[in-house]
Amino acid sequence: MRRPLQITTAALIAGFVTSPAFADCTSEVAQGITRQSNEKSWRKDANMISERGPLKMTVEFQKPDRMRQVVTMLIEPKPVETILVGKSAWTNAGDGWKVLGQADTEQLIKFFQSTTGQGVNDVSDFECVGAETIDGKQLRAYKGLPPEAKGPKIDGKPQQSADQKNEAVRMVYLDPATGLPERSILAQAGKLDKPLFKEVYSYPTDIKIEAPTDVKP
Repeated sequence: MRRPLQITTAALIAGFVTSPAFADCTSEVAQGITRQSNEKSWRKDANMISERGPLKMTVEFQKPDRMRQVVTMLIEPKPVETILVGKSAWTNAGDGWKVLGQADTEQLIKFFQSTTGQGVNDVSDFECVGAETIDGKQLRAYKGLPPEAKGPKIDGKPQQSADQKNEAVRMVYLDPATGLPERSILAQAGKLDKPLFKEVYSYPTDIKIEAPTDVKP
């Protein structure tokens, strides 16, 4: 039997220590994440590369304690669905609903709590990129910054080494009207159109997550 695929995005993108030089831009991103965590419900659709290959993942959050996760692997097109309600969780890998093990359930609970409780102190350094139009919608773009580089500074900004410049960069896009995150990507510099990891966020008001009624013993 296939083990339920539990994936959290926190391990995919590392955070950095906030620096005062970019406090305003970092604060805007932090406020956006805080607004998102205060929403009663929201959805994120992610595309990424895992150890088992490319996958698509949709996660729905319904506060105070409900979450649905659907993961589809390119090599295994049958989706794996997981539901969390309170302190109980179930999974369905195509052969019916089953109770999820305690360790995996605790992992889901921690992921839900960390995702719905993010705040200013959880955000890395960002610089403002400006307005960008994506899929016909104008968004505010922010670029994640690496830890401060050693060596001289120009105009108060630390200069990056060649290795740092080749590292993947994180981009966050906020809706200027609501201040809410619209998408987040991780991509190599100069290849933002081909991200290694992408999340797109939406905020439907009709999300309703219920425990399955046909759980197998």
